[in-house]
Amino acid sequence: MKRISLLSSLVVTGLVLVSAAVTFSCSYSANGSEPVLPDFQKRRLAALERLAKTPTDRIQPIRLEVRTTAEQRAGVRRIRLRHHQIISDSDYAFAGYSLGPGSPESSLTAIASDLADAYLSQAALKGVRIDSLGVSITSLRDSVPPTQRIVHPHNLFYTIYVKSPATDEQLEELRLLAEQNSPAFNIASVKQTVNGDIDYVQTPEDLTFEPPYQPGLREYLKYKRAALLARGSRPDTTRVRRDSTRARPDATDLLPGNAREPQLDRLHVELDPASGARKVHIRHFNFIHDNLPLFAGNDLGPSSLEHQLGALTSCITHITEIQAASRQVVLDTLSVSAEAIYDPRAGRPGFENVPLWPYEIHYTVHYRSPHSYDDIVALRDAVEAVCPIYNLFISEQKINGRIVRENPDAYRIHPQPHGLYKD
Repeated sequence: MKRISLLSSLVVTGLVLVSAAVTFSCSYSANGSEPVLPDFQKRRLAALERLAKTPTDRIQPIRLEVRTTAEQRAGVRRIRLRHHQIISDSDYAFAGYSLGPGSPESSLTAIASDLADAYLSQAALKGVRIDSLGVSITSLRDSVPPTQRIVHPHNLFYTIYVKSPATDEQLEELRLLAEQNSPAFNIASVKQTVNGDIDYVQTPEDLTFEPPYQPGLREYLKYKRAALLARGSRPDTTRVRRDSTRARPDATDLLPGNAREPQLDRLHVELDPASGARKVHIRHFNFIHDNLPLFAGNDLGPSSLEHQLGALTSCITHITEIQAASRQVVLDTLSVSAEAIYDPRAGRPGFENVPLWPYEIHYTVHYRSPHSYDDIVALRDAVEAVCPIYNLFISEQKINGRIVRENPDAYRIHPQPHGLYKD
């Protein structure tokens, strides 16, 4: 067993290192070869200490940049996050191919991933050993059925599954600290300002294709419209859409005081003990979230913040497809780019008022269409009115959580049969 002592008061990326001395115990497996989560906690603590000691004038804001493109022949959304890529798609009944998760469930799982990461960091700073850690998230059903169309996930509830020798009080304290210091959590729980622009180029009304004929976005939107008509969906109705982030129909209320357990989790994140990367499970889809070496990561996948910003662009892209198909607006190409600023200096002297979460969120929709600019502006406005993740960002959400002292393996339901859920 090894011990590390941390002295003095330091502020790093909104993570406040307490002024009193704290100790961190690192345990190893019996044979000394298999990594365990406390090993990574040691590396995370060392990384946080190094960053805390870095002079403020040597730290620069980080610009997060993502872009989602609607693939021509299938309408599938390809999210590019630096050198990482994620596919987002809708179900067959929505003219999709179910090749990837939807945007709302991706956005919520990004919150769970960031909470897991923040929880581990706070445990390292407090010297609390964590042996396994997983976080699940869902949106609960309304106690009173809504009369208006729900345009964003709400009634959010997460569960932290943790194995640790710490007391219940210590684990609960870490949960509250994780909420305070999780950027992705605060993007959803604090009302954000999201600005949008239009990049528009008018194309010819009639396009001819040289052999061999390759259907493009115009053709895909015809199938999208047919699917919409088959579903009986209209963008201006008050019909409540099914939400793949919600608990199953027979799930009970998870708020404190209810003794019944939830159904098995559909959106779940667990920490890999060797790398600290988060294994993201969205139904039967699996991803990796990771940090840069600055935070003891290996960049094995995008960060949870990048994925959450990517979910915004993916959602705007998909709702644009839906609205264009419904309004019979022809599109030849469609992509959405977005950027935000994340400042690791937040909380340091002189930067006390800088948000701990990404800010200056800005997106641009890139259209190529034969329609007029006024038609495109009306399309953009209609998208903003009903886009789930856009409205999640600009609305203040109440997010509740709890601690369960169990092994996350008991609650995961992946892998699932393909197409088990038709949301």
